Amino acid sequence: MSVNTHDFIKFAKKLNMEAWLYFFIYREFRQISKKHGVSIKTNNYGFYPTKIDAHDKYQLQLYDEYVTLLAGENIEQVLEIGCGAGGGLMYMQSCLPQTNFTGLDRCKEALKTCKYFFDEQQSDIKLYNSINEIHKDNKKFDAVMSVETGIYKNPSIFSDIHKLLDDDGVFIYYDNANFEKLDGIFKSIEASGFEIALIRDITENVFQACEYDTPRRLEIIKKYLPKSLKPFNNEILRYMCVKDSSRYNNYSIGKKRAFMLKARKIGNNLDNRI
Repeated sequence: MSVNTHDFIKFAKKLNMEAWLYFFIYREFRQISKKHGVSIKTNNYGFYPTKIDAHDKYQLQLYDEYVTLLAGENIEQVLEIGCGAGGGLMYMQSCLPQTNFTGLDRCKEALKTCKYFFDEQQSDIKLYNSINEIHKDNKKFDAVMSVETGIYKNPSIFSDIHKLLDDDGVFIYYDNANFEKLDGIFKSIEASGFEIALIRDITENVFQACEYDTPRRLEIIKKYLPKSLKPFNNEILRYMCVKDSSRYNNYSIGKKRAFMLKARKIGNNLDNRI
């Protein structure tokens, strides 16, 4: 991997320019669809095993795990933080047709890609570019979810999520982080007014999904990566966590861990908990 390229990416992230970096990713999703008829609507590492029959079955399986976590809850309004290209929103709406879904992403290009892929079934999904826009609409949710977004790097986000939830609302969250950061993440969530009911270590599920899905990811790079992004080839392979990449290897040695949790907002009714 080019050290200069990787250092550039890290520097951009420190300057809070990740939304700018994702601009190129989600723009290319649309271009690939327009030029080649191939739809790339999901952008996570995935979950193994799965019985879903789709090209992005491992990515969709993560959302299927969320559907299971929401089972038995009285859920009418759901917000996804970091909705990306909208594949997860579309899948969950197909599983829970009586539920209203809202997407939030700070990358405007991601929201454009959502609208591009949404068909008539998803036309009523509301999209936002910032939490402040949601507050202005005075919207509240029964559940807030986030899939592999790294939002823990900004701990104040958990307080924002607390405000967005109705009393007794639930927060469902999957992410990956270095092992030594896990306790701090969980404590930040609890300190923001949540009671964590469930924590699952899904490192092996994510690791195996990356292994089994590597051929598809490599095919995407080989066939569709535009010439303008060729200098970033190795960094993109790392980002996609393909087999033998540095990020993949961090999973294999236990340095990087994946977790999924369900937490409930502690409100006035403290006795009604999971």
